[in-house]
Amino acid sequence: MEIIVYCFLSMVLAVLTEAALGGLIYVVSSTLGKSKRQDWGKWMSPDSHIKYGIDRDEFGVSYQMAKHIGRETLIAIMFIILFSTLFFFVIYFLLFIKRIVNDMAYLSDSIAHVATGSSSEKIHMQRQDEIGEIAVRINDMTEQINRLMESEREILQSNKDLIACVAHDLRTPITSVKGYLDLALDTKHYELEERQKFVKIAQSKADRLEFLIQDLFNYTKLMGGEITLHRSVIDLVQLVEQMTEEFYPLFQEEHLDCRVQYNVSVLEMEVDGELIARAVQNLLSNAIKYGKDGKHVYVDIERLSGEVQIRVTNFGLVIPEDSIEHLFDKFYRVESSRSTATGGAGLGLNIAQEIIKLHGGKIQVSSGIQGTCFTIALPL
Repeated sequence: MEIIVYCFLSMVLAVLTEAALGGLIYVVSSTLGKSKRQDWGKWMSPDSHIKYGIDRDEFGVSYQMAKHIGRETLIAIMFIILFSTLFFFVIYFLLFIKRIVNDMAYLSDSIAHVATGSSSEKIHMQRQDEIGEIAVRINDMTEQINRLMESEREILQSNKDLIACVAHDLRTPITSVKGYLDLALDTKHYELEERQKFVKIAQSKADRLEFLIQDLFNYTKLMGGEITLHRSVIDLVQLVEQMTEEFYPLFQEEHLDCRVQYNVSVLEMEVDGELIARAVQNLLSNAIKYGKDGKHVYVDIERLSGEVQIRVTNFGLVIPEDSIEHLFDKFYRVESSRSTATGGAGLGLNIAQEIIKLHGGKIQVSSGIQGTCFTIALPL
């Protein structure tokens, strides 16, 4: 509509300009050539040869010549008028749409910068028409592109972290397994009892290696959305008791006393038993690694009005406040040395969180002088 109005105004102004110029030319030419036009006017009447006593043949030739010249002049004047009108129309139209052209050039430059990735600034344009709508769409597109690029950068960084953590955490147990197996094969320097001891150590290292690989496998499946819940009705109390019994040798090895407490004897729920067991297993493993100084680990199961809570409490060192908010981040470890004595790849808590989220629940942690408590809340 704006362009149509500009066309109409340009046409009107071009006609007015042409009329003004034509009037000006007419006035000037009338003033300068009045006498010549009077002499020439004698020849414009067919009876002029009688009135002015001119020979008829001579007049006929002169009349025809004047008539011919008048037609050519008229055609030339029409073309001049048409061309000048078009010329003025273009001039006025370009002046009117100068702002539109500038806005379009601004849009073009902004799109070019976005395409090269050299700019993420928004387009600022105070227009309420189609061009303004285009600017809004470009801003939306730029935001989406920036989000996708940021997501891609995070994925690339996550993959780098994954590779670095895997290389670090798998190298140590593999080296240990190879070393102890080499010692176990050395029959010249070690007796049978010592070599059996080396084999047991190598086996424990291999078990830890298997645990790390399983964590990595579960992590990749969870992050890729490849895990689907296979729900079945299970007794949650029995499941937690079974998990603590499986960890009994580790509790004994670290001189930890594990106590299981619950306010119901049977608690049937429709969940993925294997995944819930994995989440509880990760919490128990974490309690053993970081709760050695506390001598006790408490596992509580409590049924509330709308949910059931599973709490695993250890009494090791208090977790700093700045670490609690990152505790469920992938690859995060409270101690920066990534000691093999206290942890794996830093994925256990992250995996447990993702499993609980799949079940519509949540997992939280609190740490203080009363112990460090991880709480799983599942809706009934």
